[in-house]
Amino acid sequence: MTQKSSHDQHVTLMSPKASPTTSTQRESLAAEVRKLSFWYGENQALKEITLSIANRKVTALIGPSGCGKSTLLRSFNRMHDLYAGNRYSGEICLFPENHNLIDLDPFMVRLRIGMVFQKPNPFPKSIFENVAAGLRIQGVQNKKLLSDRVEQALRDAALWEEVKDRLSQSAYGLSGGQQQRLCIARALAPQPDILLLDEPTSALDPIATAKVEDLITEIRNRFTVIIVTHNMQQAARISDFTAYMHLGKLIEFAPTGELFTTPQETLTRDYITGRFG
Repeated sequence: MTQKSSHDQHVTLMSPKASPTTSTQRESLAAEVRKLSFWYGENQALKEITLSIANRKVTALIGPSGCGKSTLLRSFNRMHDLYAGNRYSGEICLFPENHNLIDLDPFMVRLRIGMVFQKPNPFPKSIFENVAAGLRIQGVQNKKLLSDRVEQALRDAALWEEVKDRLSQSAYGLSGGQQQRLCIARALAPQPDILLLDEPTSALDPIATAKVEDLITEIRNRFTVIIVTHNMQQAARISDFTAYMHLGKLIEFAPTGELFTTPQETLTRDYITGRFG
């Protein structure tokens, strides 16, 4: 696997054979995957993945269908634990504590790592209560604090001006693109350590897609984002780093501009030039 550093962004990325992360390096990282493998029953979907996630940057996971990118993404918030027969080996370390997420209570992990899925999935509640849901789980009860955090999350999701006069109305009354931005606001409200986006624009039209991409660009300096996308142009537009995966393995990881212009691995080059995938 090829893994490079990005000096202009002042982020040092660890190589698979590197020694354990130093305290200085942790300041620039939100998380680090170390020799992570994952099995759906007897089927091994991830094979010793080692990957550094830069703090307050956007990391894109790309690759052909079935390569393991969504499996890797969902490992970060332990979604696989909802189904019997799945198992992990290796580590996903969340900084600054250097806790291995695989050893923590999945409920506590999901309080710190938000996720948005391919299709909008608002709760059957009001717009306000959708965004407040995670805050209430965290124990936030103060009405003013709730209102302030809901407003900020909706502003972060570029949705406030569109919904501020109908917060008490059902979230189902929003358009598909608005519902997806609402789901992003819901994930942002608890101020997660990492925001996971699993092909968040695949069900949206071009206008709604552009709005979601704009908001990712807007929040990239305040939140750590990992996005799975089939759209290489999207990865090139919005991400700081890109990881290319193939058959459960991490083939190449580099600053996005470098990976798309000067890929070091033949598999990466063949994929981004359209020879397969």
